[in-house]
Amino acid sequence: MIPGTAHARPDGGRVRATRRTPASVYLGVVLPVVVALGAVAVQPWLPPTDLLRDSQVVAGDHGNARSVYGLLSNLGIVVLAVAAGAALGGRLALRGTGDRLRPLLAWSAALSLTLALDDLLLLHETATFRPWASAVFAVAYGLALVTYLVRFRTEIRRDLDVGLLAIAAAALAASVLVDLVAEPPTQWSVFVEDGAKLLGVVAWSAFVMRAAILALSPTGRHRRGEEPGLRAGRPPDVRA
Repeated sequence: MIPGTAHARPDGGRVRATRRTPASVYLGVVLPVVVALGAVAVQPWLPPTDLLRDSQVVAGDHGNARSVYGLLSNLGIVVLAVAAGAALGGRLALRGTGDRLRPLLAWSAALSLTLALDDLLLLHETATFRPWASAVFAVAYGLALVTYLVRFRTEIRRDLDVGLLAIAAAALAASVLVDLVAEPPTQWSVFVEDGAKLLGVVAWSAFVMRAAILALSPTGRHRRGEEPGLRAGRPPDVRA
């Protein structure tokens, strides 16, 4: 055994993936969403769905525009944009290194930006001029997420917040399922659909931002066996 090093445990010294994320992070993701949805549900001024759905859709339904329409939907877009920026910044900061989180951050930025643009430009809404269009968009996004999970399964399992990603995937899948099944939509089904979507967006954004922070932190790079400034393919200088 090398002097100064701890005896290796059977699990390689890694914390179990499901226990890696602090409870405070889960609370910080779930509690604001629950509080926001509760406030929207009990406020007496507007139907809850007017604050949850896309602002352009709500304005079109009512024939007028108000700044509060789609409030939570717009906040979700902002959160996704911040996550995309964090991932892209992390990817650029690691340029020229052999860090294995670089491609994951690039994919994370692309997926986050796609989801933000989908909400901002109403891509899934404008596609509904064909009966099958919504299902095509849902399948495309689902395949992109599955590809992401398969390609980066090792990095996610070893280093990142598996629990946050599981919450995001489950919530977004539930939102899509309600959207496809609830026909015609009701106030309750729209509330559940968009509430689940908001939780998924916040959990996904938290996962992406924590991945960017881990990729850039010295502690995270040391845990992955990377050293600052280490180039791909060059082993560290080991001296006796």
